[in-house]
Amino acid sequence: MAKRKKQKQRVEVAESPATGALGAGLAALGFRASAAPAEAAPSGSSPSAPVLAGKQVVRRERKGRGGRTVTVITGVGGDLEAFAKAARKALGCGATVEGDAVVLQGDLTSRARDYLVGLGAKRVVLGN
Repeated sequence: MAKRKKQKQRVEVAESPATGALGAGLAALGFRASAAPAEAAPSGSSPSAPVLAGKQVVRRERKGRGGRTVTVITGVGGDLEAFAKAARKALGCGATVEGDAVVLQGDLTSRARDYLVGLGAKRVVLGN
């Protein structure tokens, strides 16, 4: 019996995170992309919302994890637990916070990069 070929699905990314459905949902949760620190946030936004200012590093790791591959995101400020929860839902994977990094289960470097860019991150670096 012949195998079926998998059809690739094309996903369109909205130009602005505020105009897309993903951006609207994240804005409702209090996420924002800004170059200003969290203390200088407007009075309408939550002070503990993640701030995507500066550089975010997305890298893949296996060392010290029993051979399992994870994706580590560093450089996100604010409430990391809320960011991990939103990433779980958006990326369809497990996510947790370890120190100042968010750890995603699996090799999701390209999907995590696209997710951060969709949130409005200006500089996302893929690490080794």
